[in-house]
Amino acid sequence: MKYLHIVFLLLMISFSSNAQSNKHRVVWDLSSTDTTVQAAVFRQINNARVELPDLDIEVVFHGQAVYVMMKDSTQFADRIKIAKDKGVTLAVCNNSLRRLKIDPSQVSPSAIVVPSAVAELIKKQTDGWSYLKASH
Repeated sequence: MKYLHIVFLLLMISFSSNAQSNKHRVVWDLSSTDTTVQAAVFRQINNARVELPDLDIEVVFHGQAVYVMMKDSTQFADRIKIAKDKGVTLAVCNNSLRRLKIDPSQVSPSAIVVPSAVAELIKKQTDGWSYLKASH
């Protein structure tokens, strides 16, 4: 009888972890300066949310794309606010900021600063997040 309890407990743990691992999560890799590509990412976020309302989303801005997330950038301000309000994590690469000589204080308060875009993307994929390279 004790053996059956242990087997049942192991099955329940297995089903529980499978249910958790089926959560949809995606990280977008955005390094393009092309505003068409940048706009496409915001559009794709909205499209994905329509189909998967509980989708966890992170966009990692690096290279010259970090300029989108500056406090004084207005081009995508409305889309950034909408994304943030919907729980999207907007991450800016500190390595890119350093290379471009931008102080992290200039980053929009809607964003978080991560030490390295590459490391952030690797961590997300290791944790089971789907990866999408920004494109249009």
